[in-house]
Amino acid sequence: MRLALALTLALSCSAVAQIDLHLKDGRILPTKQMRRDRDNIIATMEIPAKAPGGSPTTGDFGFPLKDVFKLDFPKPAILDTAPELIADGNSEEALTKLEPVVRYYAGFRDAPGSWWTDLVPLQVEALLALRRDKEAVELAESFSRMATDPEVKKFMKAFTAVSLTRKGSHAAALPLYDEAALTTERTDVLGLIAVNKGESLLALGDELAAKGEPEKAAVRYEEALLSFLRIPALYRNQRMFLPQATYGAGKAYLGTKDFDRARVAVKELKTLYAATPEGKAAEELSKTIEKRAALLAEAVPEKTPENK
Repeated sequence: MRLALALTLALSCSAVAQIDLHLKDGRILPTKQMRRDRDNIIATMEIPAKAPGGSPTTGDFGFPLKDVFKLDFPKPAILDTAPELIADGNSEEALTKLEPVVRYYAGFRDAPGSWWTDLVPLQVEALLALRRDKEAVELAESFSRMATDPEVKKFMKAFTAVSLTRKGSHAAALPLYDEAALTTERTDVLGLIAVNKGESLLALGDELAAKGEPEKAAVRYEEALLSFLRIPALYRNQRMFLPQATYGAGKAYLGTKDFDRARVAVKELKTLYAATPEGKAAEELSKTIEKRAALLAEAVPEKTPENK
């Protein structure tokens, strides 16, 4: 009875709520804060004063998760700032700022409205940007196991594929990327697919080139290039993938012996993404480009009046 009265009073409260708790019975309850206690959502709500002129009080009320339609959390600011930090080479800072927010929303990960499923992919990408592949793979695999949202389950193969790419199982990763891309419209996931699928295609191209199969290698390099170029062409708003996509495109151009475009990619890395791992690796890539260009020039006889 007391709970019913408290809820009625809370519903009549005109104060602006920080978080709205939407119940399946149609009620929308304004709350001050929420926390998880096993299978219940504990909401702190303001209760109006019983007597005129009195001060309102607050109380904690529990709601079974099965009765919750949606938790209307405001969008965490880190969702917008983390991609910028990663693109600018500040992935460590992105991880530091993501950690407490992810920890909070992890408590609501199976509740509708939680931002956990948007935050964890950013952690994975920050770790990948830092070349902390083992941690990224472990986090991606954990995410795949723990996510319960049916919509999230649709693109779980993308994270399984990322794990395979980082473990060197490139051929096995490719079909999973393709299947995952067909099931989601989330541009952050599609960007993750594009750059990591490109990495696998590059690696397969390098393997074929090392085996002395240049024609087959060229096909893989061209496929890798198309995958990397999806970022600036289709997902440019996902800036965190641009350094990796630019570096990958440079290597793919190198594989197809398009040295001029490979040089353009290096220039972009040095000017736009100098602080990123890819930007720091640009000079070494530049040396490889010039070395291979010189070797190819030596292998092609210069045209003279005698050999035209």
